[in-house]
Formats: sequence, structure tokens, C-alpha cells
Amino acid sequence: MKNKKFLYSTGQFARLNGINKRTLHYYDEIGLFSPEYREENGYRYYTCFQTVQLELILTLRKVGMSIEEILRYQKSPSGASLAELILEKKELIDRSIGELLKAKDFLEQKSDKLALGAAARHGEIDFITLPESRLLLSGPITGAYDDGDFVVAADFSARLKAMFGLYDSFGSRISTEHICAGEYDSYDCFFSYGGGEAGEYDEVRPGGTYLRTFCIGGWDKLREVYGMIRSHAERKGLRLSGFAYEEGLNEMSVQRREDYITMITVGCEGGEK
Repeated sequence: MKNKKFLYSTGQFARLNGINKRTLHYYDEIGLFSPEYREENGYRYYTCFQTVQLELILTLRKVGMSIEEILRYQKSPSGASLAELILEKKELIDRSIGELLKAKDFLEQKSDKLALGAAARHGEIDFITLPESRLLLSGPITGAYDDGDFVVAADFSARLKAMFGLYDSFGSRISTEHICAGEYDSYDCFFSYGGGEAGEYDEVRPGGTYLRTFCIGGWDKLREVYGMIRSHAERKGLRLSGFAYEEGLNEMSVQRREDYITMITVGCEGGEK
């Protein structure tokens, strides 16, 4: 045997590589990773050069490769097969990173909505400036939320799921012409936000000045809030323009209908800001 100064016992090698000693014993028993030297009394000794081999095994395990797959590779190792294996796992990692980033973005959006909802006051109207936004639009709806509208909603939900990999809630859109005429149930479509500059979208919501308010309670309260918006616009000499966009802020956490919060954003022009 070589000088023990250059060898590590199982416990030492385990501590050196941040792994449980029992794991090294198990890897040795199944033939996945064995010590360089073994004494007649059963003591195992590893060399520092074996760390590289162990790191590869641990990395492959971290990215989801089974012990059986690693054992199969070890039976016929080669540079080409290892390169192919590494490429496959890199692609898997890239896909996983993409899914995690989508999940992070999804949770950040939900967190932002909950923060808006926590500060919301029923019927309180503010002027806000919004940047241009890319929108995804559903097929036309009647606003009656009957069977036909629910079919459109289901189709739109499936489209969002296919695009983003996660279910995301979506809002309703109503023309300000209908609002000014007191037709508060005349929705034209559902909407959600597109996937960034390179993502798919159907229409662009222009940047500019908008009125924003909140409705706390069931949909029956929306009529009251739209009346407040019209009165506010008249007092300020504003002209409502484009569309009003309704978005639920706490649909994933609300327990009572009267606590449901809808954010309403309406385009406006002219008048006193």
C-alpha cells in the first residue's frame, strides 16, 4: 500500500467531499464508486484523485440521473459517451432553469397583486401612468358569463397554460363607450399579459395616463364603482378612452365573496389631472 499520508479513510474522504460516510459504503457495495485501496481487515482508503470521479457522480445525481443509469455508463465509458451524457444533462438543466424562472415570475406577479390588494380602498380613484403593454386576448364574449363565455374562458386558459406552463388568472375588458352609456356588463373579451418583447401577443395597450380604482366585494359592486368613475371623470373634465381592464387581485387567497378585490384601470384623456 502507498504511504497512508496520501490516503484518506472513509470518514476523512466523506468529510472532504461533504458526503455521508454511509453513502460511500453504499456506493462501494453496489459497485458505483469504490476506494482505491482496501486492507485485509476491511478498512477502505481513497486518494485525492478520486474526488473528481465522485464529484461527477454527485453532479449527475443532482440533475436527476439514476444510479442505474450511471452504472450503465460506467460499464462502457468513453469520451464520446460522456460528452453525449453531459450534453443531455445540460439540456435538462436549461429546461429546468426555464421552468423555475417562469415559476419565479408567476410568484412575483402574484406577490405584486397581493401588495396592491392590501393597500386597496373601495372606490378610491388615482391617476397613474402606465407603460405600453402587450396583451393576449380571448375570443369575443357577451359578458353574461353563460355557457358560451365559459367555453371561451376555458379555451383562453388552455392557451395561457400552453404558453407559460402555469395557470394564470386573467381579467375582463370593457369598452369605455359602454361605460359612458351605463352598460357595465358589455364586456368584449378576456385578457392577460403577453410574454415580453419576444413573446406572443394580440394587441398593445398604449402607454399613458389611466384612472385606477378598486372594487371590494362581489360583482354586484362593480356597477357602483363604474358610476364613481364616471362622476369623477365629469368633475375633472376627463374623457374616458379605450377600454377599462378588470383584474382580480386576491382570487387565490380570498375566502369570502365580500373580500374579493377587483382592480379597474381605465384610459383617460384631457381634463384636470
